[in-house]
Amino acid sequence: MFLSNPFPYSTSFRNHFLIASILSFIVVFILVFLQPFGSNNFSNPYKSLYFIGYGGICFIVYIVFHLLSKWYYESFKIWKWVEELFFCILYLSVAITLAFIYTEVIINKRPEHLTLSLFLFWFKHMFLGFGLILFVLALFFRHRYASKKNIIKDDVVSTIENEESKKKTILLQGTMKKEIFEVVTSQVVYVKSEDNYVIIFYKDEEVVKEKILRNTLSNTKKQLSFLLQTHRSYLVNPKFMKSLKGNSQNAKLLLENIDNAIPVSKTYFESVKKTIN
Repeated sequence: MFLSNPFPYSTSFRNHFLIASILSFIVVFILVFLQPFGSNNFSNPYKSLYFIGYGGICFIVYIVFHLLSKWYYESFKIWKWVEELFFCILYLSVAITLAFIYTEVIINKRPEHLTLSLFLFWFKHMFLGFGLILFVLALFFRHRYASKKNIIKDDVVSTIENEESKKKTILLQGTMKKEIFEVVTSQVVYVKSEDNYVIIFYKDEEVVKEKILRNTLSNTKKQLSFLLQTHRSYLVNPKFMKSLKGNSQNAKLLLENIDNAIPVSKTYFESVKKTIN
């Protein structure tokens, strides 16, 4: 369901300060230059200052609701479209309510007009006018800034992870104590077992090389636990898996930059298929 989908949420106060400023500016701009809802008939030497007051209400209410939403997000670690829509609607409802009080008490100086019937009339027209515009803009800016932040964050994390994986090496121990081979784990392509030996196929400066160690496949798998077994004689790095051909009786696994197909036995067919999909 659409409402249950996650919505990108930014905890950055700077982002939300900017969004609040933009929304407030738009409110003031519309009131000063377009003068809707008969505001052009309002004559007062401090008219522009009064209109700026609406922008101030919009700004303050947004910041308060951001702080509340941030507390909610950090407490429950969740923010979906349903929370986002509820935030925007509640934000606008409170802003419009305060704007109504501001209009009658501060501008018109008629506190006796703070009645339910007049408020409902005001709320309806303001929400269908200003409200819908601010609702769409708030959603747009909140999504834009949060998505941008997350993309940057994901890129940074991905870069760090890639750099770390490139640096991570392991010392492969053969059955002979002095037989040790140091290899970068992310560069191991696959391992093949032959008699009492294993052949390590690994990438070195974009060239696939081989290293023979006296060892069993089971012991090698313990040391390279990230490899996936495809056959009683083969271990494969899922990172280099390209496609799976055939069925469980005669399956073959194709790897990147490797000409020879890797056999996949019936025992490991489903796990390989699940991994590659």
